[in-house]
Amino acid sequence: MHTDSNPKGDLVKLQRGLMSEADARAMLERIRFPNGLHCIFSDCGGAEVYRIEVKAKTYTRPDGSERHVPARHLFKCKACKRQFSVTKGTIFEDSKIPLVTWIQVMYRMCSSKKGISAVQIMREYGLYYEAAWFMCHRIRWAMTEKGGSLLTGTVEADETYVGGKPRGHAQHRAAKMNMSERIKDAFSKKSQVVGMLERGGRVRAVVAGGKGDRMSHREIQGLLKGNIDLKAARLITDEHNYYQGIEKALPHGIIQHKSEYVRGEVHTQGIEGFWAGLKRQLEGTHHHVDAGYLNQYVQEQAYRYNTRKASDQERFSQLLGQVDGRVTWYVGQNAKADS
Repeated sequence: MHTDSNPKGDLVKLQRGLMSEADARAMLERIRFPNGLHCIFSDCGGAEVYRIEVKAKTYTRPDGSERHVPARHLFKCKACKRQFSVTKGTIFEDSKIPLVTWIQVMYRMCSSKKGISAVQIMREYGLYYEAAWFMCHRIRWAMTEKGGSLLTGTVEADETYVGGKPRGHAQHRAAKMNMSERIKDAFSKKSQVVGMLERGGRVRAVVAGGKGDRMSHREIQGLLKGNIDLKAARLITDEHNYYQGIEKALPHGIIQHKSEYVRGEVHTQGIEGFWAGLKRQLEGTHHHVDAGYLNQYVQEQAYRYNTRKASDQERFSQLLGQVDGRVTWYVGQNAKADS
């Protein structure tokens, strides 16, 4: 097969491992500023922006050691006189990891159908585990749907439980607890995830909270009403008590899982297929996910599912256009960002 010795196009260079740091900056610049450079500060927005190239320098400290400052590529707004870089206000801001590495990891997370672990990123790109872990979570935040229109048409809703498994030998547990207590103990270690699937379209899923937390009847119905177009949708669920009374707000079809799984168009096979993919990602790739961070992994899988009809290149290009927003969360806190 003939290959061009001088490949053109960002994605071609990326896939062949030929993308340089300058190529990565130029790629992000084209996506962030499709209509030309402008000031990124909300209180300015000036259209006259010029480039500043700061050369690399090496300083000698009082103790004789050297401090190397790499070259910087900045923009300066003529109106407000402030400087900024192409990564300012994005998930890449204040990161010492090269931008080209960020781009490569983003592409891996978009093209890997069951995700990729931080340990694998650490091994492949020579990073510390903590840096790889936080990098992946920043990218997952960019994957999270922000806003979006209401779900329409036939909408399937269901809940699943993810996480902890009973510890110890089954015979030992049986000797200490009866069946009801063993079931209750197992579910107390799991996290609840509630999802809605627009048949043939998008999925939205929300983690109830921490380990053992459960949404109430009112909370789940409020979640459904807040995400579904009540005038242009039909809801399909199983017979769980969570959904009793929702027919007052929109048409409601119920599948009785005790005796059937499909009755014509009444089924929840779509959302259950999404749960299967999510659990394959969590168990096959990550093996263990802390309940406090489960929502980020759920949103990653939802992003790949919602872009399933796109190619890996299209999925990656879309994600690169969603990186605005500086992530400011730390270990032990939920992800959030300054918009």
